[in-house]
Amino acid sequence: MHSIRTRIALLNVIAITVAISVATTISAVTISNLGHSSSEQSMSLLCEYGKSSLNSYFKSVEQSVNTVSKLINTNLNTIPDDQFNTKLPNHVEQARILFNEAAKNTNGVLTFYYRIDPTISDATGEKGFWYTNTDGKGFVEHEVTDLSDDQYECIWFYRPKYTQQPLWLPPYVTDNLGEYVISYNVPVYRNSGFVGVVGIEIGYLTIGEQIKDIKALKTGFAFIIENKDCTIIYHPEIDILETPEKDRPPVPKNVYDAVKAGNPHHISYTFGGVEKHGYWLDLANGMCIIVSAPASEVNENGVILVWTIVASAAVILAAFIILTILSTSRITKPLRQLTEAAEKINNDDYNVQLDYKNDDEIGVLTSAFGRLVDHLRGYIEDLSSLAYADALTEVHNKSAFDVAMKKIQEQIDNKEEVKFAIGVFDCDDLKIINDAYGHDNGNIYLRNSSRLIAVTFQHSEVYRLGGDEFAVILQGEDYDNRDKLHALFSEKLAEISALAKEPWERIRVSVGIASFDPEVDQSAHDVVVHADHKMYANKRERKKNKKD
Repeated sequence: MHSIRTRIALLNVIAITVAISVATTISAVTISNLGHSSSEQSMSLLCEYGKSSLNSYFKSVEQSVNTVSKLINTNLNTIPDDQFNTKLPNHVEQARILFNEAAKNTNGVLTFYYRIDPTISDATGEKGFWYTNTDGKGFVEHEVTDLSDDQYECIWFYRPKYTQQPLWLPPYVTDNLGEYVISYNVPVYRNSGFVGVVGIEIGYLTIGEQIKDIKALKTGFAFIIENKDCTIIYHPEIDILETPEKDRPPVPKNVYDAVKAGNPHHISYTFGGVEKHGYWLDLANGMCIIVSAPASEVNENGVILVWTIVASAAVILAAFIILTILSTSRITKPLRQLTEAAEKINNDDYNVQLDYKNDDEIGVLTSAFGRLVDHLRGYIEDLSSLAYADALTEVHNKSAFDVAMKKIQEQIDNKEEVKFAIGVFDCDDLKIINDAYGHDNGNIYLRNSSRLIAVTFQHSEVYRLGGDEFAVILQGEDYDNRDKLHALFSEKLAEISALAKEPWERIRVSVGIASFDPEVDQSAHDVVVHADHKMYANKRERKKNKKD
């Protein structure tokens, strides 16, 4: 016959055993998921880093070509019509000097060229120029070859000519050099008449240089595919140039489907018989970057943590059985708190309070668990801060803007009544300030500009979209007063410029504000496009007034 003490102790031991088992299971599942999530978040951050590096590089290429094209356009428009044929060679020579300097200051340029349209070349004999740097020793001029009538073969010339827009072209193998390249091309005009194309070609290995140091977990890496056909552009384990397209491994179906769906997220797929996890993001030039690692490595941290929890639970359970004989009441409460905390964490609620402070095994477990939760909470907060904040201006970044626009788009798609306007701001003459007074003063110019935007539209979030471009999403009070705020912003610009002592303190910002009209706009992005057009109209007007 068992004593009451034995029965109570046995009952408590059973209860504690069950409670510890439940707490361990929930904690193990939660920590396993967190370990998996942590690995995936690490890959997403690496993907963001790679995207930023590539987009920055692509931006530098775009800036070089755009700057050259603008100067060429300006020079062309100064040539009188009756002197165009005779002065065209001199114009090309000036463009050659300018473009050569720009290409030298742009990393990884394989070729640069200025190709005059054949209709002009036939009349003047001037075809333009073409320079290559295939050995890294410097640019060498090559003879400008005739253009084929096959528009696909000379896509670098015909597509910008007929689209009349600067654009990145899909990767192709150059006929003359046999190099696998991508190129950025800008059409050149004289008095609205097409003159030719300026462009830069970049080898695929140069693209790889931007992401070759990305290492996900132990053996993971980053690679690049083209969005339209999902062909591999760069892969650290594949020599693209030496591997014919028909012999390259196809992009896994899961990756293809995810890219075509257009929603960057984590993906799972099998490649070469190995199950992998990855994260992908769109790039600015019609490609996307994918960071992936074997699934076994992604799950490894979670497995280790689970076994650690299981082993710790076994030790703690044995200690609890002994302590239960002496004091069952001291164990029930802290175990319940641990269980509730684990359940909260399992539901993504990290606001848990564990107040058991006694110096025993439960106290040690409670303290360790609390520190783990604090670390996880801080880690998640740090990730959010890094992901959505612009380090220079301390306003939100492009990723935060995309999230906000996605939420508005969901409201539109759900047929909800939504009132908002988009303000797009572009800081004029930033490059001039950077070149003349240094990037530190250029940064002061950007910070002052963003601060003025934030002070004027104080009830709205300010986003830096990149470089010298900012945006605000006007809702509520700022939406109702958008016209007054627009006028107030212009007044403050004038006041600051009048009082400024230094060029970088003289804020000059072009602005365009557009409101959502459900009868006209089918998406939130349409409003951004309208605002962008208004901003450029404002920029042209400001330049015109400045000249006058």
